[in-house]
Amino acid sequence: MAKRDYYEVLGVPRGAPTDEIKSAYRRLARQYHPDVSKENSKVAEEKFKEISEAYEVLANEEKRRRYDQLGFSGVESDFGPGGFTWQNFTHAQDLEDLLGASPLFQQFFGGLGGPFGSFARRDSSRGSDVEVALRLPLKAVIEGAHPTVEVPHAGPCSACRGTGARDGTALETCPECHGQGQVRRVQNRGFAQMITIGTCPKCGGAGQRILEPCPTCRGRGQVSTVEKIELRVPPGLEDGTVLRVPGHGSAGRPGGRPGDLYVQLAFESLDPFRREGAELVSDATIPLATAVLGGEVTIPTLESPAALKIPAGTQPETQFRLRGRGFPRPHGGGRGDMIVTVHVEIPRSLPGKSRDLLKEALGGDGRPVGSRRESIFGRRSS
Repeated sequence: MAKRDYYEVLGVPRGAPTDEIKSAYRRLARQYHPDVSKENSKVAEEKFKEISEAYEVLANEEKRRRYDQLGFSGVESDFGPGGFTWQNFTHAQDLEDLLGASPLFQQFFGGLGGPFGSFARRDSSRGSDVEVALRLPLKAVIEGAHPTVEVPHAGPCSACRGTGARDGTALETCPECHGQGQVRRVQNRGFAQMITIGTCPKCGGAGQRILEPCPTCRGRGQVSTVEKIELRVPPGLEDGTVLRVPGHGSAGRPGGRPGDLYVQLAFESLDPFRREGAELVSDATIPLATAVLGGEVTIPTLESPAALKIPAGTQPETQFRLRGRGFPRPHGGGRGDMIVTVHVEIPRSLPGKSRDLLKEALGGDGRPVGSRRESIFGRRSS
């Protein structure tokens, strides 16, 4: 089934502020959560997943910017090859915040021990994200590229397979949180009941403890490593675009998923060009004689030089369009155009004879323009 526009899913306009997006998600989450929805359970689950995916994108400033600019293709890499999953849902805590950490939330949604509890525990031991900058030649904007980046970070220890425990030894269920990774404290204040939930201090949210540490990684479950990752850079991206590579950040604590890799792209300078979306903007200076009589000039483009025909009588600041000489459009549909603004070069000085001929051609000698016989451009007039 084709995806619906995220703004349509949440029922908010494109310029909606974050507070309005959260409010819409709060209302829809209460309506379609599978535990309380009156809809068919499978239908409710699909709708709940749909609104959660929309919220995941629109509540994040960077993801929302890419979605507004590129549509679904701008955020599809955030969810990996399998699309949106709860493992990718970074706003699990938001759900509890939006619906309220109250006995009603505990009853209907199970709190952090309910449907989202296992994710919250894993997320507490999630590895950190890694950010790198990558500079590419301007050619990559036109043709795309598949560069390889080397990312130094802590990877899973092969000796203990990332568990932190000596190979062959078991992990003990944390006696403090009983494997939940979180501890809940309840305080009664008169008729009110305050419930606080926090990461277990004994196991750090892992839910398990190491009895016999791995001698290779000393119980950390990680070792320093360098990973070579091949990226896919599609044509048409702009300078400063950030690519997300899920699961290639630092490894998490035992039982936790790895962080993500974020690659910020920087392309070689466009000078003397400028970019406006898919259009390439340039300036060209032509001689006065070419502007008046017409002719052809050679101008640089992103690839090879091109010939630009100048019609007779071209005025300063006239713009010409070269079809298909701009940037590739991110969604396909060919390339944009090149816009060239023509500037006419006015001579700072002229030899005496040329000066007299120019005055005659422009009618500056007091005689009627129609009586001129020869101009500086070598043409005869009646």
